[in-house]
Amino acid sequence: MDESITRVLNAKTVADFAAALDGMGIGDGWITAQLIRGAVVTDGATPAIAAVVVQESLRTPSQGFRNLITGRIAEMVFRSKHLACLEEKGFIIRDLHEAGENRDFVVERDGKELPINVKTASTEFRNAKQVVGLQPEDCIPISAYKAIGASERVPDLVYADLVDFTLREKVDNYMDGLKGDESILWQLFSWYGGAGARKAQDQYVAKLFERHGEILTALAPEASKWRVISAQRVLAIMRQMPRRCPGLGVPAAGRGVFNAEVNIHVSVKHETTAWDEVAELMCREGIQAVLERIRHQEQRDVPAPTI
Repeated sequence: MDESITRVLNAKTVADFAAALDGMGIGDGWITAQLIRGAVVTDGATPAIAAVVVQESLRTPSQGFRNLITGRIAEMVFRSKHLACLEEKGFIIRDLHEAGENRDFVVERDGKELPINVKTASTEFRNAKQVVGLQPEDCIPISAYKAIGASERVPDLVYADLVDFTLREKVDNYMDGLKGDESILWQLFSWYGGAGARKAQDQYVAKLFERHGEILTALAPEASKWRVISAQRVLAIMRQMPRRCPGLGVPAAGRGVFNAEVNIHVSVKHETTAWDEVAELMCREGIQAVLERIRHQEQRDVPAPTI
């Protein structure tokens, strides 16, 4: 962990962090919360936090935690601005985002359904041109293992991606300006992990949106920047252009690239479709018309070596 961050965290005692955990309703299911509360009870001097939970500290900020906030913004905006209007036209919307699966929403009508996973592209891949052959402003990532899993369990899944490369910075700036318990735990969750962290993070995010949801969702762009691509098309891109998935170790720009998170990178302009176009197609011709585009097949000559 960066020394400057350690100094910021150590400016408060574990008693301050324990009080913040209590104030935000975070229980002891998280190991770091247990250690903090235990230190308050056993050490009257209430030592600096690094001395108590150093084994749980992270070297870099937890992007997974910070992504929870941008992801929740996207889910709320997509539901209120882009799915609510479909209900007025006879579609049924099922909200599954808390179920912990790859479907956040399902749109239903006439016995057909379209499963949707909501995503955000809030950070630009600056080296996209050199690594995957796409311009940074035209490149968004899709998790390879999630797309593969979706193709097996929910073959008609589509990703609705909010493409706004300024959103992450706006969210971080807002979060850095928080005060009190919310600010203390923003730093704690950003730099400390351990068993039970995800559930505790979800509790924090839920409480945060109870208090600041209107302001946070307003950070998303007013104009529609939602783009759609099916999990099936993502996998087709991976098969046809393996360079787009550098985490697999495919040589890019003369060298191998390996990442912990294996992503398939797609072109916003050429390989995704505007959500408004998908919604219009559903309203005009029904969900089946969208499903037919997802399931579309073409015959092509592909390499099939026998040795």
